[in-house]
Amino acid sequence: MFTINRRRIIEFIIYAFFFLFIYTSATKLLDFDLFLRDLNRSPELAPFKGILSVIIPGAELIIAGLILFKNTRQIGFIGAIAIMALFTIYVAYVLTLPDIDRPCSCGGIIRSLTWQQHIIFNLVFLLLAIVGYLLNRKPSDTTNWMPINT
Repeated sequence: MFTINRRRIIEFIIYAFFFLFIYTSATKLLDFDLFLRDLNRSPELAPFKGILSVIIPGAELIIAGLILFKNTRQIGFIGAIAIMALFTIYVAYVLTLPDIDRPCSCGGIIRSLTWQQHIIFNLVFLLLAIVGYLLNRKPSDTTNWMPINT
């Protein structure tokens, strides 16, 4: 019974990340000028807008692809953990700033979230990525913490 539930949970997480990253990367690429303007309006990101405008949607597309295939799924989950952690750190940083008009460069309906809603959204997806990574491990991937007697 645990195997069926585990598999379904993993499948849900896979599809959630696949659709999230395809959607967000597509909205950034389809309205690339808006994405660049949003990056440019953030003083911390503006100096890196050129490279970020390629890396962010590119990484989202790569992670979406990696997470679909069994052989690359763990790498995809690691990528999802990394990118969601970075996004969450950035949102947490924005929340520490004075209340100014700081654009969200996420794209689509996600950009309509408040920063407070955004950090909750990111934390949920970060948790999903961690759960997906842990549930997707093979039994041989677990570490034996018992000392080896020789």
